[in-house]
Amino acid sequence: MILKDFVSLPTRGIWHALFWTFDRGTWQYDLMVIAILAFVWLTPPQWLNDPTASGPGLIGILLESLR
Repeated sequence: MILKDFVSLPTRGIWHALFWTFDRGTWQYDLMVIAILAFVWLTPPQWLNDPTASGPGLIGILLESLR
């Protein structure tokens, strides 16, 4: 049997995500780009302990505007 048959689907997904094996223009590539942009835009600065960042971040701004 081939080793690929023994590797579970989540493990293969993590492998491909870490080593970025997707071609441009595929839905997997687009999904990875969306995940990266979501992390950059939605992560509050306090979570990263960034001393130069100020403000609540995008989530804090959206929550404040809803109140």
